[in-house]
Amino acid sequence: MPGALPAIAFIALVLVLVPLSLQWKARNIPLLSIIAWLAISDLTYGINAVIWDGNVNIVVPVWCDITTKLKIGSDIALPASALALALQVYRITLQKKRLGTPVELGICVGFPVLTMALHAIVQGHRFDIYEDFGCNPAIFISIPSIIILDIPPLIAAGLALVYCSLALVNFAKQRRAFSQMVKDSHRPGLSKSRYIRLMSLTFFLGVWNALVIALSRASEYQNGLLPWTTWDDVHSFFGLVSQYPLAVIPADVLGWLYFNWSSVPITSVFVFVFFAFGAEATKEYRGYGQWFATTILRPRCSTWRETVPEPSRRQPPSRSF
Repeated sequence: MPGALPAIAFIALVLVLVPLSLQWKARNIPLLSIIAWLAISDLTYGINAVIWDGNVNIVVPVWCDITTKLKIGSDIALPASALALALQVYRITLQKKRLGTPVELGICVGFPVLTMALHAIVQGHRFDIYEDFGCNPAIFISIPSIIILDIPPLIAAGLALVYCSLALVNFAKQRRAFSQMVKDSHRPGLSKSRYIRLMSLTFFLGVWNALVIALSRASEYQNGLLPWTTWDDVHSFFGLVSQYPLAVIPADVLGWLYFNWSSVPITSVFVFVFFAFGAEATKEYRGYGQWFATTILRPRCSTWRETVPEPSRRQPPSRSF
């Protein structure tokens, strides 16, 4: 399986970007954030898997500094964006306006960036390198790491489930009113089928994120917590880069590594499935097909016809009298 990691990551990257143009037209900030964070994660996972295929060499440390912070950000960004999406579908059933772009960007982007900065508090050393997986964030397993990195995404995932459940109840109670509201609405891309897909994706993300976070953190904390004493003590070996060849990684830890790594491509595939086969997406694909046929194929066919000489018409021989 190690050799398949780059292919899995890059295929997931392509799939999660397929619904991007349609969602861009709808200007759905939470959904666009989910796609963007997944795309960033898939890209970095794929590049890491290529660079560290069969080795743990320290070759591009600055790249690791950047991508490990992005990993910290994406771990909170996905449940936070799911929460913003859940609030959106809930407010639609109440016939209220969306939270607004600044608030949604604050939840989907601002809060993850803040968490990336706070990670420095529990970053005991520079980063870790795992063979085949690449660089991974270093976390000083302690009570502060639980507060900063673990509790917020669990709360966000739980609240996403709560608001999604409330939206489902409201939708079931007011189905006729909702259908009329959708008919009268001028929101781009809003339809009953699309709303149901949004609600389904939100519910899935809430359950899936909570499961991944809980299981991953349980595996990390199975050896207990370290005492966070002072800043100087915790960061005394900050320049250290820990290297872990596959041969020294216990089988149970390796299994959790595969699970945690694969959760991002799996989420990317589900986003693709939820939005790549709807009526709006099919209409979009037909538009691309027509553009390709009229813009690319037809001019080429016309040029080809012009370059092929027409068959010469034989003129009857003139007679001389």
